[in-house]
Amino acid sequence: MTDALRPVEQALVEHVERGELLDLAGDSPVDEEAMRGWDESRTIRAWVVRDIMRGRLAPEPDPRGLLLRGARITGRLHLGNVISSVWLELYQCFLDEGLNARDARLAGIALSGCRLERSTGDVLSACRMTADLLWINEGTSVEGQGPTAVDLSGTHLGELDCSNAVLQSADGPALDLHSARIELDVWLSRGFKATASGEVGTVRLMAAEIGGSLNCGGARIRNDKGPAINADSLQVGRDVFLRDGFEAIGAGPEGAVNMSVARVAETISVDDATMRNETGPAFVAKGATVRLRMYWGPGFTAEGRSGDGAVLIPGAHLGGWECDGTTMRNEIGPALVAGTMRVDSDVALGAFTAVGGGNESVIDLNDITISGAFSFQPTRLTHLTNPQARISLDELTYRGLPVGIGWVEWLELLREGTLGYAAQPYQHLAAAQRAAGHDREARRILMDQRRDQIRRALNGRAERAWARFTGLVLGYGYQPWRALLGLFVVLVAGGVLAVVLGGTGLAQVRAGAAPTACPVIDRIAVGLELGTPLISTPARLRCEATNTGAGQALTITGWVLRLMAWAFATLFIAGFTGAVRKT
Repeated sequence: MTDALRPVEQALVEHVERGELLDLAGDSPVDEEAMRGWDESRTIRAWVVRDIMRGRLAPEPDPRGLLLRGARITGRLHLGNVISSVWLELYQCFLDEGLNARDARLAGIALSGCRLERSTGDVLSACRMTADLLWINEGTSVEGQGPTAVDLSGTHLGELDCSNAVLQSADGPALDLHSARIELDVWLSRGFKATASGEVGTVRLMAAEIGGSLNCGGARIRNDKGPAINADSLQVGRDVFLRDGFEAIGAGPEGAVNMSVARVAETISVDDATMRNETGPAFVAKGATVRLRMYWGPGFTAEGRSGDGAVLIPGAHLGGWECDGTTMRNEIGPALVAGTMRVDSDVALGAFTAVGGGNESVIDLNDITISGAFSFQPTRLTHLTNPQARISLDELTYRGLPVGIGWVEWLELLREGTLGYAAQPYQHLAAAQRAAGHDREARRILMDQRRDQIRRALNGRAERAWARFTGLVLGYGYQPWRALLGLFVVLVAGGVLAVVLGGTGLAQVRAGAAPTACPVIDRIAVGLELGTPLISTPARLRCEATNTGAGQALTITGWVLRLMAWAFATLFIAGFTGAVRKT
């Protein structure tokens, strides 16, 4: 077999035995144009590399492995099912038919600055491969016309580094890590670029397990027919970083970045990042679990076009949630949908911008349970067609009072920024005020709740009329002193009428004597008795109504005043005991 080797291939075998790098490029160019012009002196047949990895051409390889730079490897490099302890490190090499390492068990593969291409099939196929390390970085370019550019589905790797790599696929994922298991970190960063056209995603991380962190800092990923990143059911042992100029442009209902049902042990950090989808959501994390915190920082822009929302995280379970300087936009639906979410500590939504459209609220915070404090301070919260549809927060619960927004402003948002009446937000805010010892503020909140209910929830005319009446005379049951004020007005009115009309309408009648005018003091006493149903004075026995017009008017007015006095007294008792306090 050795006799059949070309001189450059024989040199490679010798370098492997010595553990030295075979550099065929030297100072010459190593760009794509140069690679395609390399002649036989810089060409190594793929079977030679395979036999070196199998130990047939270099039975005693140096532990440093196969190190090759500036070579053209012709034919498909088949390492499928190979078991080898030899490291394969290719620098600035051209693999014109790609690489197959399916079901292989290798020490590690490093492709740095290489170019891989293939007209049909996967370019780099390593499905179910086991290796301590896989590098596809530092300018490595993988371009294929088949279903997948780099297929690493089901692999078991110690670490994966695709930093600064450029991957491109015409019909399927550019990088497929479906069900892969990586013990340490995955690096898709520092200029990583991936382009594909397929519904399963450009970077497919579905059901993958990463023991360390997923770092996509600076990555630029695009898909015209599906998600840019599809990480449904992904499990990460530490952090997920989508920052430092990260860009994901996707299409379709699954979102530009899909992390639904993902489980992250520490944090998801998104800042200085762009997610865009012209036919669906930008970011989807339905039912995701993030044990420590989800952080959206300055420079994070999410633009979607979906009736469901631009950012979708309903049902997520987070340790904490912080949003600072983020922009979310959706012209035909909500900007943010986070309903039914659970947060174990604090939530801080501050200095963010949200713009929405359609028939739903810009932000949906319905039925969210926050175990800690809730900070809310948007810089811009705008619905493109309906100012009333800014926020929805029925059954939102949190500890204490909202932070970052005054309770009066929060109350105005409940009243003027929601699509419909909901009692729970008012009740929760009032309970927080009462717990803080602010009973006066709590009463005002509950009165505002009743007004909002009358305006937007009560349909019957009689019901609305009664509610408005109790609001006027009792403050909806929260200010029963208003009924006492009404009773006092009736009392004063009785006294004034008795003084004014009593000159001719009241007279003292004594046996055997002509009637005489009642003194002013007696008239006042009669007026008090008219205006107060429980008071009886001797003056009433001395002064009687005359048959004059003034006397008849005073009698009729007295009946009316007594009815009003009884009504105000009854309303006061009802308000004081809470019988009218129905919200």
